[in-house]
Amino acid sequence: MSRDDLAPIKHALEPITKRLGLAAATHTSTIWRRWPEIVGEHVAEHAEPSSVRDGILRIRTDSPVWATEIGYLADEIRRRVNAEVGTEAVRRVVVWTGPRPPGAARGGAAEGDASRATSSDSPPDPATAFERAHAAWERRRRTP
Repeated sequence: MSRDDLAPIKHALEPITKRLGLAAATHTSTIWRRWPEIVGEHVAEHAEPSSVRDGILRIRTDSPVWATEIGYLADEIRRRVNAEVGTEAVRRVVVWTGPRPPGAARGGAAEGDASRATSSDSPPDPATAFERAHAAWERRRRTP
């Protein structure tokens, strides 16, 4: 058997991940992990994916100026993301402006903050992600 006869494990596992409903999680993980390569380092300093749900990629920017710029780039970002994941995972891009989470450094996690994933880390565990989302919801709910 030669090396050319071997198929990447991704191809072997693809039917299983689809059947178990894990394909979307795999796509999301790829988007987060490869974000700087997809949009470029400079853009990634000012914009980051915040969620992918029902084919809608939400991107958080750090200023209205960057939100406008990302709005202009939305079709190109959608195309690049879909090329990266190898399927039409994103049908639409929605841009919003908001501050970085407390303690988050530009381009990745703050030093010593294990709850924030960087491009070389695995995504945060679901319990930590839920706690962060709940805290953000509470802050937003208290703001008039």
